[in-house]
Amino acid sequence: MKRLLFILFFLVVSVSPSFPVVSGNEAVVLSEAVEEVVYVTKSGKKFHKSSCHYLKKSRIKTSRSKAVRSGYTACKVCKP
Repeated sequence: MKRLLFILFFLVVSVSPSFPVVSGNEAVVLSEAVEEVVYVTKSGKKFHKSSCHYLKKSRIKTSRSKAVRSGYTACKVCKP
């Protein structure tokens, strides 16, 4: 009976799925990789998609979160 329990326990432990472990630093890198790229202008207060017609001459690449932290708001035309 003990052997049967041991074999059953061994089978359950050896067949259990293993999940990858993600540390806190890797989670930050993954979230930054998904960060949306937007563009701001030298004189404006809005951030835009790359295809917006308001980005004629001045086009400064940044992330959406940095633009929001800097006080920029979304363009009403291109709606990034």
